[in-house]
Amino acid sequence: MVADELREAINLIKVGKKIEARQILEPFIVANPQNIQAWVWEIETRDSNLEKIKLMEACLLHNPDSAMIKKALAALKTREEFLVPREVNPFTTTIETVLPEVMTEKPKTQADSQEPVAKIACPFCGELVDEGAGYCDYCGRELPAVEQNAEPEVTEEKPVTKKWYRRTWVKILAFILVMPVWSVIELSDPDSRKIMKILAAILLVFYINIFCLILYWLFTTNSSRANLLNWYQYLTGQGLASVPGGIIRVDGNVQTTGSVPFSLVELQARVYDQEGNLLGNNTRYLDASSIDPGAPARFQLDVSSLVSTLNAGLYNQQIVFYDDFSDPESGWQKSSAEEGETDYFEGQYRITVDNANFDLWSNPGLQLTDGKIEVDAVKTAGEESNRFGIQCRYQDVNNYYFAIVSSDGYYGIGKVVDGVQTFLHESGMLVTDKINAGSVTNHLRFDCVGTRLSLYINGDYVDAVDDSDLAEGDVGLLAGTFEKAGTQVSFDNFVVANP
Repeated sequence: MVADELREAINLIKVGKKIEARQILEPFIVANPQNIQAWVWEIETRDSNLEKIKLMEACLLHNPDSAMIKKALAALKTREEFLVPREVNPFTTTIETVLPEVMTEKPKTQADSQEPVAKIACPFCGELVDEGAGYCDYCGRELPAVEQNAEPEVTEEKPVTKKWYRRTWVKILAFILVMPVWSVIELSDPDSRKIMKILAAILLVFYINIFCLILYWLFTTNSSRANLLNWYQYLTGQGLASVPGGIIRVDGNVQTTGSVPFSLVELQARVYDQEGNLLGNNTRYLDASSIDPGAPARFQLDVSSLVSTLNAGLYNQQIVFYDDFSDPESGWQKSSAEEGETDYFEGQYRITVDNANFDLWSNPGLQLTDGKIEVDAVKTAGEESNRFGIQCRYQDVNNYYFAIVSSDGYYGIGKVVDGVQTFLHESGMLVTDKINAGSVTNHLRFDCVGTRLSLYINGDYVDAVDDSDLAEGDVGLLAGTFEKAGTQVSFDNFVVANP
């Protein structure tokens, strides 16, 4: 440690071992040229005033503001009968070239090895005087009493830090806050000069305009009203996502074949009110490295903050039911038979159908008239010519609506009434390019509102039909086969919302 090395050198000087002390101090000063205390003790190892003068001059090269060294140097030069002129350029002369010249001393002879007298620095002029002396031989002042064996305290300099109120940003903030107050006081003072009143009026008008612009931004621009709601909920410890029915988000997939290079994909969701006014937008960017060629990348854009009670005229859509199937006791059927199996599996709900031309389904036990049902579905095993999808207005095994897709690119909207299955298009299932073929996740949405039945696949509108046979019932998940037996479909993120 620095303090330990310096303390060892001081102890050596006190016992008369100046040469050994110099061997410690010289490399120490080369490494720490700003340490005044080390210079003082290095000077103490010299008997010649000329050598002391040279050392003091070298010290001032690196410590030009040291008042103690300046006073000691002036006093020592005054006592000398002659001065040796010496030119030293602080810009070209380094401490390594100065020290070897002045830090040399011939070994002492036996005659010189008498008991040395300890010396201390004068607190007034800095000159070294005998320990215990009553007066300084150089400045003539009376010296304070020094305790025997007192050792100079070695301290390490601590970095100086500014007080918080002296920081620049605090001063600027204080100025901004105080100026409007000063303007009002100045304008209300009848004895104020005219020029000061004009200046105060200009500043006050400026601050009023800035305040109005901020209010305009907060209450009229895109998502600023939603930002106010977010701040309020943050300050009051509320969270929109934690309130049942408060989650509104956009889900979809991004897929590339890998044949066309790109660097970035921008995804944007916009929210409008019933009059067509833009309430706000949410943007997300996907880097090319996060999208594997041939495999869709799932994305979600949360727009809940844009749909707030501060946006007048917006009809808030409430979530009636949500299940991510992380709880295996959330109410869906768990069964296994020769025809297949329905059960929870690794945070999803899985339906396996082993027979040909057979359907299996499961229902959570709701009772709804109208609703919008969404789910993520993926084929995990089996044939491409399968079918899987959503049920609505399920009354019993013989009466319900359904919307299904197949892994080979077909979709269909139909019903089962009195045990008879019918597709509501005369052509049955139709082809669409909106389906992610194969073992890839598809986001399905089935709206049952009034007599209108609408199907959306991966965020895109696909088809809609009208039918009035069934008015209310449960919702559900369905998977099945055609002529080829065997399919397995996993479902996740099941959502039911009011229309």
